[in-house]
Amino acid sequence: MILQSLCGYYDRLADDPNSNVPLQGYARVGISSCIVINNDGCVVSIRSLCNKEGKKLKTTPLIVPELPKRSGSKPSPAFLCENPEFIFGIYKKPEGAEYRFKASCSIHNSILGETNDGGACAILKFFAKRTQGRYDIYGVDASPLDDGGYVIFQLQGDDCYLHERPAIKRAWEQYKKGQSIESQIGQCLVTGEVGPIARIHNNVGGFGQDKPTLVGFNQNSFESYQKKQGMNAPVSETAAFKYTTALNSLLSDRLHSVNLHSDKILFWAERESPVEEVIAALVLSSNFEIEESGLDETSTALVRGVLHSLFSGKMPESTQIDKDVRFYILGLSASKTRLVVRFFYTDTFGEILERITQHHQDISLIGLENPSLYRILSETAVGRESSNVQPNLNGMLMQSILKGTSYPYSLYQAMLRRIRAEGGKDPQKAKGYPINAVRVGMIKGYLNRTYRLNEKKEMMEVALNEEERNIGYLLGRLFAMLEKAQKDALGKVNASIVDKYLNSALATPQMVFPMLLALSKKHISKADNWYMDKQITGVVNLLPSSGFPISLNAEQQGTFLIGYYHQNQALYTKREKDNKTKDNKEMEVL
Repeated sequence: MILQSLCGYYDRLADDPNSNVPLQGYARVGISSCIVINNDGCVVSIRSLCNKEGKKLKTTPLIVPELPKRSGSKPSPAFLCENPEFIFGIYKKPEGAEYRFKASCSIHNSILGETNDGGACAILKFFAKRTQGRYDIYGVDASPLDDGGYVIFQLQGDDCYLHERPAIKRAWEQYKKGQSIESQIGQCLVTGEVGPIARIHNNVGGFGQDKPTLVGFNQNSFESYQKKQGMNAPVSETAAFKYTTALNSLLSDRLHSVNLHSDKILFWAERESPVEEVIAALVLSSNFEIEESGLDETSTALVRGVLHSLFSGKMPESTQIDKDVRFYILGLSASKTRLVVRFFYTDTFGEILERITQHHQDISLIGLENPSLYRILSETAVGRESSNVQPNLNGMLMQSILKGTSYPYSLYQAMLRRIRAEGGKDPQKAKGYPINAVRVGMIKGYLNRTYRLNEKKEMMEVALNEEERNIGYLLGRLFAMLEKAQKDALGKVNASIVDKYLNSALATPQMVFPMLLALSKKHISKADNWYMDKQITGVVNLLPSSGFPISLNAEQQGTFLIGYYHQNQALYTKREKDNKTKDNKEMEVL
């Protein structure tokens, strides 16, 4: 299903004259430099094709003859798009350098040896004149080659590159056909057609220095029934080219690819749907901006309206978006040379919007504004560092949202652990306050979604609920009030009640709360804040007659944190409103 969907996406791109997708036998590759030669094969100049972006050099992506899949001590040479190691025989081992030098010359002679073209003759003369082990050429600035990367060629006076000359293109395509004739014939498991089977599938970019493959049998232990490499999962050369090209196209396009910590999330529609794909990119990505989409003003306004509805937890009612178009969402990560499929999900765009709307309803919380998936997962990690996010959480969270199932219990536990671990730390050292809106929102979302899916009444609301009698919620409210009483009496202190007693209050409330209540009497007396004393007494009276519980389970700890957050928001929101009212009355008097 994954390979079929990717092949379908390639066909969609191939039908679009503006997509500039490479045809079979070609690939889009980042090029670092170009060697310009004359008709005698002498180097005239070498120019860089890199663009400087800040301190980094960015290569120019061009469609070139497909690069071979390389491995072993004798990697295959490439045609008219190569690195200096092969072109000039520069390598750390002498035998490897000599092999690369000769192999690069050999492949060009075998492909272009009988081609009657000026460019073909010039490049063959160039390879005959090279000097192994060095690329410094008298009178020519060869510094662009110092950056390494892939190099292409151009004939002096041409307005195209050598690999784009018609005669050379025909020679290359004929060579590729000859390779297919030598391949084993079988039935493709993707298309069902009988044809040449790909022995080795191409690499996929976008995962750093590793160039993983999605389908591969590179060890005997992966093979069966004495079938070698690609014959274990027969995919035709055409289908293998299509799906790898589609993957590389998606991974290089910010409109269709999102980095989610160690994973990459790819998404695409079965037919051209620019507005819908932009909405998906903005919902899933944390750094994609609508200005990057290239949409006109009308479509941009439509997208903004849909996003406003989604993030408000309301299903968009616009009839201008295509809710019936089928969408594909693929989660990938890399394990050295292999791609790991985290999840694959397909549904109509309308169903996906409903799931996303439900997600924002579930985590909705006063003070919480549309947290991205990246931000949510960051809150589970030590120091909020991307490298510390549990790898399996990315896919599990995405699947729970897209399928409408319960959020991962491991995510819920991770939120609790980080709050407890950071409870006594300086917020600056912890890179943020431990009990924040994102963490509490996900805790609320987990509990409410679990209650709903188990056909129980949802308990936790968006803001303070004074009618709630859940023991954990009441203790959280009480804890917030005790902290407020301390702040009113002492102002800013080095270690607040939260810093000192949060973990104890969550684990053993029976031991902590009586002592904190006694301490609050001194705070209230010093601040002369008897209104706070009345509020504290009101919550204490709502507790069961048995008094404070000995301990709180994981669910009660979650409701404790929600109650604490809700009460905190209510206390300080009320204070801000009172200050504004006071200021307005003073202005009226003046």
